[in-house]
Formats: sequence, structure tokens, C-alpha cells
Amino acid sequence: MENLYIEQWVFIFFIFTMIGWVYESTVESLYHRKFINRGSLKGPYIPIYGVGGCIIILVASPFKYNGFLVFLSGLICCTILEYFAGWLMETLFKKQFWDYSMLKFTYKNRISLLSSLTWGVMSLFMIYVLLPLMKNFMAVVPYPVMVTYDCLMMLIISIDIILTVKKNLDFKDLMHRLSPEQIKNILHEKRLKVGRIFGHLTAILRRGGEEAEKAAEEKETEDNEI
Repeated sequence: MENLYIEQWVFIFFIFTMIGWVYESTVESLYHRKFINRGSLKGPYIPIYGVGGCIIILVASPFKYNGFLVFLSGLICCTILEYFAGWLMETLFKKQFWDYSMLKFTYKNRISLLSSLTWGVMSLFMIYVLLPLMKNFMAVVPYPVMVTYDCLMMLIISIDIILTVKKNLDFKDLMHRLSPEQIKNILHEKRLKVGRIFGHLTAILRRGGEEAEKAAEEKETEDNEI
């Protein structure tokens, strides 16, 4: 694990949010042939990239002497993050913030094989190129400047998030959907679904065991006859 101070983690987080915004806005703008401001917030930052970047550093850094494990760990963790971030935002705001329906090999259009592979490649770039550059840069940035930047960005993004949530979130509907009764029903449905899955797995294992036992008995019978 990288030995970083809290102010450095915060600094890296905000830098990654901006890098993510530049990356997505560039891709979308080139695709649509006009400027597209990506992200759900007003400013030039996408918080999920900050979270993803920090997770990659935490998870993939221990494997930095093995490129394949860096690629694989970053791919898995960021794919999970992307799926649950998409699910959460769709649940809260009732709209899909990214859609992979135009790609092959997707799951509920929240994640795709291509995006997952991209996360893996980005993990390699981050661990072997971007992180060393950022560490060298942070080494020469005065401490007061870094702390001031962190505090200023936290204030700006917090205000942006509050205004965006206030504008797009129906609190009455959210409170209804998060009422104890609704949560109880959701958990009950999930429990039934998990129960059915385990039931199918148990049946398959039991059937396999019975077939193996039957095969063993038949073999034993053949051996006795011989």
C-alpha cells in the first residue's frame, strides 16, 4: 500500500475527478462532434473517477510488480464500483446516467466488457505512469497550497452536489421508497431470489452426488462380477 498522507489522498481524489471529466468529455465530444459536458454535476469533475482512482491505488499497488494482477484487480474492483454506482444513481434519481446498450457483452447496460477492459488498462497507466508523476509533483507542492486546494475543492464540489441533488431528487418519493415497509418488501424479494438460487445449486449438487454414487455402485457391481 502506498504511504500517503490524508491531504495527499484528497489531492489525488480531486485530480482524478478532473482527469475523468477530461477523458469522458473528450470521448463524447469527439463522438458527437460538439462539446459535451460529461458528468451529472456542473463543474469539470466526475467523483466516481476519484473514488475509482483511489480504489485502484489501494487494491492494485500491492501487485505493482505483477502487471497482470494490477490489470485484473483494477478491472474487477472498478467494474463492481461502476455497477453499484449506476444502480444507486438510478435508484435515487430514476434515470440512467450512462448506457452501454450500444455495446456487446453488457449487464443491465451499467457495465460492459469493453468498459471493464478499459478500467484494467487505466489501472496499468495509473500505477506505472500517473501515480509516480503525481507523487513527484506532490513532493514539490508546498503543504499550505495542497491543503488550501483540498479545502477549496471540497467546498465547491459539496455545493455542486447539494444543488444538483436538490434539483433532481424527489425527496417525498425517495422517503416513500425507503420506508421501512418498502425496505422490508425489497429484502424479502432478495431473500426469496437468493433462496431460489441456492435451491437450484443444492439440487444440482444433489443430482451430481446421486449420479456419482450410482456410477460407483455400478462399477463395484462390475468388479464383483469379474
